[in-house]
Amino acid sequence: MKLTAAVLCWLTLALTLSAFGQETIQATALGNKTTVIENAAKVQREVFDAAKHPALSAVGRINFAGGSWCSIILVDEDVAVTAGHCFWKANVKFDLRKDFQPEWTSVNFKPDGIGRIENVSVKRVLTAKMNPDYAIVLLNKKIPASLIKPLKISNLTFDELRADESRLGCAGFNGDKELGGGGRLMTISRNIRIIPETSSQKRVDANCFSTYGGSGGLFFREPREAEENTGGYDFLGVIWGLTDEKLNEKGEVVRLDEVITSITPVSAFYEELTAFIKKNREQAKWRKAN
Repeated sequence: MKLTAAVLCWLTLALTLSAFGQETIQATALGNKTTVIENAAKVQREVFDAAKHPALSAVGRINFAGGSWCSIILVDEDVAVTAGHCFWKANVKFDLRKDFQPEWTSVNFKPDGIGRIENVSVKRVLTAKMNPDYAIVLLNKKIPASLIKPLKISNLTFDELRADESRLGCAGFNGDKELGGGGRLMTISRNIRIIPETSSQKRVDANCFSTYGGSGGLFFREPREAEENTGGYDFLGVIWGLTDEKLNEKGEVVRLDEVITSITPVSAFYEELTAFIKKNREQAKWRKAN
């Protein structure tokens, strides 16, 4: 798509997330209460309630040795997706060619929103990339669908995403202090909109609210009201970055009216992800038979 000079400036200024958290050009501004209140008037933000939206319990939190964390998305019994920079920019330098030790990570999934499944960690990083930003990991144990049902992987085009914009949202451990819990709770953004001027086939920008810890969070399409009890949430992409400032026509840094979150859409790694899942299932079936 063609971009105006102002939009190109915005793209140049857009800031990639640092390890385990999203930063802005002036990081302290993300704690600005006025900005959050302005966003709240446009984007519906709420704390995750497992009783209301049990399908979103497939979004968990991955804690790393060194004290930092990201969000993580369950897409098969023992396969999950997060942001690639969560590994490449970790406080602890990992050798991604080797299996992980259990103490290096702790993955928290809470089926009822309270109690976590014990002793879940990353066993192996199947792939971790920065451009586009995503990672596919193998967990050390299977999580039965009776506890948490993996999200449906949806390879939607950009036009299909925009056509269903009213059903789109984001979920993760977003550091949303305005919603309580010291910003450590999983939160959800609804009533969001896509920013077409800075989106592409490998990057979707939307006005989800997210800050530190939102990396690896879920970009979803929720079921229609009639499907609420039978339809699941679609996994559309993984959150990796944000910006809340841009250059105006005079070349001056100015505050955006709302935080813009950057997402790697599933379409950017769909073939790779589904191939990993298929291979993993075949290997598990072979091991069981032998």
